[in-house]
Amino acid sequence: MQRIAAGSQIYLLAGTLPMRDADGKIRNRAPFISPTGTLEYQDKQSMTRFEAEQWGISPGAAPKVFATAHGKIGVSICYDAEFPLHVRSQVNAGAELILVPSCTDSVAGFNRVRLSARARAVENQCIVATCPLVGFAPWSGAIDENHGYAGVYGPPDKHFPESGILVRGIMDEAELVFADIDMKAIAQVRRDGGVLNHRDWPDIIAPSPVIELL
Repeated sequence: MQRIAAGSQIYLLAGTLPMRDADGKIRNRAPFISPTGTLEYQDKQSMTRFEAEQWGISPGAAPKVFATAHGKIGVSICYDAEFPLHVRSQVNAGAELILVPSCTDSVAGFNRVRLSARARAVENQCIVATCPLVGFAPWSGAIDENHGYAGVYGPPDKHFPESGILVRGIMDEAELVFADIDMKAIAQVRRDGGVLNHRDWPDIIAPSPVIELL
């Protein structure tokens, strides 16, 4: 993955995988790689029943924010996106783009993550990009059935589509989706939007730590 990111000169969020940490606990970890091949990661914060009860996966350290050449980016893994305060701590540290990798074995689970991601875009006036695992892997009890489609969402307000949908894929299709994102539109909607959700949050959430990833 590091060779791919460096060879293609891209930032690459490489899904998630269980990793045994230095303290012996297993965490669900998303590697995030820069165009120079520098590797950082975000651990999942909130475990689903399957992760906690069957796999014994533990929560990781607090949500991080990555200072990249394209601005500050947060990663919210699957179920984490269903909890507003996880993402808000990243936004309070300057994140304007939140990446949400996910794995859901039902359409209902996919919709929980999708609707939560869209809510995070509204309440923080930011961009949220979702990327679910899709398809069938009968040889794996953990990821044997996977549903969803990728999408990029913003607040349905000035400078954005009325639907808030910048792009969305096709259900259960393995595909790439692309969206051109004008980060200046984030500052504009936070300044003169029809509502000012970003400004009007109660000031009670501490910012996430910021990590340079260049």
